[in-house]
Amino acid sequence: MRYRELNPHEPLWPFMDEKRAVEAATVEDFVHAVMFEEHLDRVVVLRNGIDLLSQADALPDGLQIALKKSKRVCQVFDNMPVEAAETMKGRLWQFCEKGTETEIKKADKANTLTQIGEVLRESNSDGSVERNVPLYLSELRHNKKVEHPVTGEMVKTVTHVDVYDTIPQKTLAPLWERSEGGVFLGERGSGSGLHTDQCLWSNIGKQWQGYKLMAVWPWAERTSILEDAHRGSLFHFPLTESEIGFLSRAAVITVIRPGDVFVFSGAQPHMAMCVGDDINVTAYESMLPLNVNAVATLARTNSKDHFKKCWMDDDDLDELFEDVVDSLLGNLSDPSVDPLTKTEIAACEEAMKQHGDSYVRRLWKREERRRKRAKEHPITDRHHAVVNPVKRARLQ
Repeated sequence: MRYRELNPHEPLWPFMDEKRAVEAATVEDFVHAVMFEEHLDRVVVLRNGIDLLSQADALPDGLQIALKKSKRVCQVFDNMPVEAAETMKGRLWQFCEKGTETEIKKADKANTLTQIGEVLRESNSDGSVERNVPLYLSELRHNKKVEHPVTGEMVKTVTHVDVYDTIPQKTLAPLWERSEGGVFLGERGSGSGLHTDQCLWSNIGKQWQGYKLMAVWPWAERTSILEDAHRGSLFHFPLTESEIGFLSRAAVITVIRPGDVFVFSGAQPHMAMCVGDDINVTAYESMLPLNVNAVATLARTNSKDHFKKCWMDDDDLDELFEDVVDSLLGNLSDPSVDPLTKTEIAACEEAMKQHGDSYVRRLWKREERRRKRAKEHPITDRHHAVVNPVKRARLQ
């Protein structure tokens, strides 16, 4: 991927010297941070992580062709090979007013890249979208599930390889969601407004091209900053006094550079804005480290600790909790997992019980009954070490 140095006169958010991201010294340090450390109140960055973690060729060929020929997001639609554009979908946003975003769409059009490009051209022609307005293409993924080239699993992510595929200890993570991972393309002044994720997990970001300003507010501000600064707002230049005040409350303010791979907690309010001349190209994977505090945070999803307008669908959340329970139980029963790691897994189980909702507690009560049966009938119950049947018959 091509990139240029950031212009020294490019406007940046203040306070960056005092609110730095943590730079991992080695790949091993970064992997340990991803897998076993809490991510609240910090951003951990691996410089040149795209190469070090074998992500350089992860983007699909059609997208790479389009990016090489394009200087702006609007040109990506014209330069994308037709066969590739028909297989991908996304959402397109314009930033025509300071600090706000508006989706570019029409009710009679679907959201394949071909159709989004048609809508954009029509909107440019009728004047509803100005030709020079900053654009942001979000959640770029396949229309339908395809076989992943590394694992063979059925996914919608368009990336050929992910950080997930490069970490040997990945199965110890209680949760790793890459099947719906999206790619995001933006240009100067576009980005992702202030929000908290719909699930209180962690995100691994991969930055192939362009520069991104990123601000993360502390867990203590998890609802207050969203109310004060307003969910969805983006701090464009020139900054107002209020925006400078809001940024002063952030835990981390940093510049994500081309080639960076980084991890942070989506449980905290965060904001990202593209800067510089190049098209910004980023993708994300969501996961949960094997860390008792991270598991306790996840268990607070859709609770009073989670800004309500950011909540996940309850049924989807129940299924996600089932996956976490299954993962923890599977690793507890795996003889290849060392005793020290199993101690942390057991602590994560207790954190889920303590901080989870009524459905989570019922999941674990079901497991406690199974364990009791296993002790009483060790032979007949030995093949039922996890609660996968819950997924086929939800608890009543």
